[in-house]
Amino acid sequence: MRLAWLAVLALLVACPAALAQDEPAAEAPDPWLGCWSRVYDAVHLAKHPGQKVAALTLSIAARGSASDNAPRSYLAKLTALMRDKPDTYSNLDGARCVVSGETLSCFTDGFFIGRFSLERAGKTMKLAFHAEDEHLALVPGVDLSAFTVLSPQNPEHALFLLNPAPAKTCAK
Repeated sequence: MRLAWLAVLALLVACPAALAQDEPAAEAPDPWLGCWSRVYDAVHLAKHPGQKVAALTLSIAARGSASDNAPRSYLAKLTALMRDKPDTYSNLDGARCVVSGETLSCFTDGFFIGRFSLERAGKTMKLAFHAEDEHLALVPGVDLSAFTVLSPQNPEHALFLLNPAPAKTCAK
């Protein structure tokens, strides 16, 4: 009888260890996914009078799964508050982004075609406009005539450094 109990106890101890070996290893979190934000204070805005952006939020979500034939694609949604404007501006339907080396190359479709890059800088994210033809149109609500364009033609809008933010910041 004692031998039977020892056998049962040995099985109970061994089974969880065997099951743990069959479980797949947890994947590392995708470094592109997340929420980043920056609110520019009055001191910064006073030093940069040409900067229209008073606050900027970036949300990056996955658009599909990666495969051997196609890299994973992402959706980048930007919202902004502009200096002296009460409305929230956004890139309406977001931008399609794909990994291109160490950056995400992002493209907007529809009425406001645009292109920009997202680059990791440690835990922060850089929104950058490198080439003269890169730009991003942001629209307040549905008023398409009141859009504003961020581009390298205004040096104050060529680069934005965004800090990690809680997911609820991007859910607004």
